[in-house]
Amino acid sequence: MIAALCLVAVVQADVYVGVRGLDSNPGTDSRPMRTIMSAVRRARELKAHRVVVGAGEYRLLDSIELGAEDSGLVIEAGKNARPMITGCVDVAKESWKKCRDRAVLDRIIDAEAWGKVWEIDLGALIGKPLPAAAPYGFTTPVSVAGNELFADDKPMTVARWPNEGFAKVAEVVEPGNGEEDQNKPPRKPVFLANSDRPKLWAKASDVWLYGYWKFDWADESILADSIDGATGRITLSKPHSYGVTKGADFFAENLLEELDRPGEYFVDRVGGMVYFIPPDGAQTIRISALDKPLIRATKASKVVLRDIDLAYSRGDGIRCEDCVDLRIEGCQMYNLGERGAVVNGGRNSGLYGCNVWNTGEGGVTLSGGDRKTLTPAGLYVENCNIHDFQRRTQTYRPAVSVNGVGNIVRHCALHDAPHSAIIYGGNDHLFELNRFYRTLKRTGDGGVVYTGRDWTARGTIIRNNYFFDNVGMSKWEPAIYFDDLASGLTATGNVIERCHWGFLIGGGRDNVITDNVIVDCKLGFDCDARGLGWAAKSEPTMMERLKAVPYESEPWKSRYPQLLTLLANQPMAPMGNVLKGNLLVRSGMVLDRTEAPFQKTALYEGNIESSASGDWEKIPGAPKVPIGKMGLVEDKVRRRLPGKWD
Repeated sequence: MIAALCLVAVVQADVYVGVRGLDSNPGTDSRPMRTIMSAVRRARELKAHRVVVGAGEYRLLDSIELGAEDSGLVIEAGKNARPMITGCVDVAKESWKKCRDRAVLDRIIDAEAWGKVWEIDLGALIGKPLPAAAPYGFTTPVSVAGNELFADDKPMTVARWPNEGFAKVAEVVEPGNGEEDQNKPPRKPVFLANSDRPKLWAKASDVWLYGYWKFDWADESILADSIDGATGRITLSKPHSYGVTKGADFFAENLLEELDRPGEYFVDRVGGMVYFIPPDGAQTIRISALDKPLIRATKASKVVLRDIDLAYSRGDGIRCEDCVDLRIEGCQMYNLGERGAVVNGGRNSGLYGCNVWNTGEGGVTLSGGDRKTLTPAGLYVENCNIHDFQRRTQTYRPAVSVNGVGNIVRHCALHDAPHSAIIYGGNDHLFELNRFYRTLKRTGDGGVVYTGRDWTARGTIIRNNYFFDNVGMSKWEPAIYFDDLASGLTATGNVIERCHWGFLIGGGRDNVITDNVIVDCKLGFDCDARGLGWAAKSEPTMMERLKAVPYESEPWKSRYPQLLTLLANQPMAPMGNVLKGNLLVRSGMVLDRTEAPFQKTALYEGNIESSASGDWEKIPGAPKVPIGKMGLVEDKVRRRLPGKWD
């Protein structure tokens, strides 16, 4: 009996971690361990179900790895603690030194900045060579960032010109390969800026040019091949996917020559040095170093991460692969080079009550479910506040990227970004009771919630969301965008206020748009037949995606019977769309911008168009929508978190 009682005590033990602990300690409350990974290993030995993390910062040299053997484990903050896991080096203020190297200072154009420049020997701090800079942008897969500098918890700016906004391409000498000739030998783009400033960069090396080189939805960072000091002519090292065009917006970065204002820094990757001008009063400098996820979970089940911050690293906060019932609750993910969280595969896993901000390559990625069998994954992002999530790449890195089958974004606030908030593909997702605001701030031809170019990506429902103040370049920016023949989607009960457009249906089929409210938008609906015109060239892609799914077999043929007759019924034409019971207030009329082939095959019923001033809810026949329930929800998880709300 005594042995049995002792066994129970061991099985129920918790393992404690503290910043003043030792990994040689047993992991008790009074004698905690020092590192979280060691505590996880100790929990495996004891068959413990909880790792309790004390207050303080836990810096990693490698990822915390969780696997199937950790199933059932809870890793959470201790009482009244807010621990932070980081992948950075903390630069003590006594390690900053005033830069007095004339070879460095003489390259800085603004002589008034010379006395303000400090230096850090980052190579010595991290004990290895600095990573080379890497491209980022629309055409580049998500990748880890270089070493980034943060002062007093805020990301600083790589030395650049101009300091704010963009310069313009004034003259194109050689546009480089465009969309139509990518298979031809590469031609390096050559251009002149609308300023003589580049003439001062002739000695610069490792200069990168970031720009929207042709379209307002396709950004890219490209290494400069050469800069002519006599003419200012800039030659890029490779073509942009769509070529370079006159009037394109760009800026130059990673220029020691342009280190001229507080908050800027320059990384000398060859010499291992960082030169920076700290903001007034700056006390704490961190430089990101780890190039892996802070936490990686693989094939784990019923794991919980609770009330812990993941911050200051070059990669993702947490990456989950093929996990079941894994829950990230009440955590904060910020100042990361990639994303806050990636959930790939598995089922019933996701984020609840989390905050994600200041990430470089998007907020959260959900990808799971079996498209062949239409089996849902049930991955989720709920009651989360995600903002400022496109710090590096500024297009197609949404707050939440959703793919697969049957995933959920609910009760979230998704806001403040240059491009889209949700981009999705696959089937049967649900986006409901969210608030979307101040997105699309820099880009054109994008949607707050966006999908496109797939007849088979059906079944997603977008309902009871509030979109407001989403206006960018005023070039085709709808709140809800069904691009390039997207089909079989439902949008109902949404409120869209002070956005550029309400909806854009790009020639798709079987879309149902009902009981939405569109207020003070430039246009309520844009509905076209692009598949019969300029977008006909996308038919091979559409056919390839159709053939990739078993649409003639169960459960597809029962779930989406329209696909069975698609090829026999003008597949590139719009068919079967429904616009019913929508209210347009000071947003034009339903048919203001609708092409004839779309209108002839769509059902229009019970839509209301009003130019009346005042509260739209008082208009007779206005849809009843739960606007007060849209957005973040106060509960025991969200009340416990500090700041960073709406």
